Amino acid sequence: MPDLTTGLFENTPVEGVRPSSTLSVNISNDDTSTVDVQIEGFFQSGTTKVKYVEEFFTLTAGSVALRSYFAQFDAFEFQFTVSSEAVEVTAWGKDATGNLTTAHRVVAQEVNPF
Repeated sequence: MPDLTTGLFENTPVEGVRPSSTLSVNISNDDTSTVDVQIEGFFQSGTTKVKYVEEFFTLTAGSVALRSYFAQFDAFEFQFTVSSEAVEVTAWGKDATGNLTTAHRVVAQEVNPF
């Protein structure tokens, strides 16, 4: 099973406003069969990663899932475990008004194995 991560995103406030308030995740199943997906979200508290998201679901062949997660932390990371190499994951931060945050954007080719 592929294990993927966004890596740790720094999200400290700039002039009192965080760059991202939510993280949108797009998962595409390009396989010919149903796949299993696990999403885990963590925020950093001091030197400790604290899990605050844990979601499991299946994704039928050729379908797409879009999820949105709270991300108002100084630093956060998302990890994905998928049951097929044919699954692609992209993630991007959005500010409080819903605009994309380029600093918190990871396309499928940039999501790293862990």
